[in-house]
Amino acid sequence: MEFEYDPGKDASNQTKHGLSLAAGEALFADPDRLILPSIRKIEGEERFKVVARWQDKLHTAVFVWRDGRIRLISVRRSNDGEERAYHSG
Repeated sequence: MEFEYDPGKDASNQTKHGLSLAAGEALFADPDRLILPSIRKIEGEERFKVVARWQDKLHTAVFVWRDGRIRLISVRRSNDGEERAYHSG
């Protein structure tokens, strides 16, 4: 898998969530990861969320598929609903 992200968005994500967007790459290594469609559509692109375990905690990354690559938009700790979805499989 190839990943990409905007450096400005990365800086913003680090300020807001304390995580680099590069951390989102690690979420795809979790064999039990859960990929969900995101409710929000922006500029005709369908967004997705991956919920996965990283560093013994659940995290969520929002991403789009763009030109065959995964473009990371945000990475943060998972909320309660995302954690329930992950554990329910």
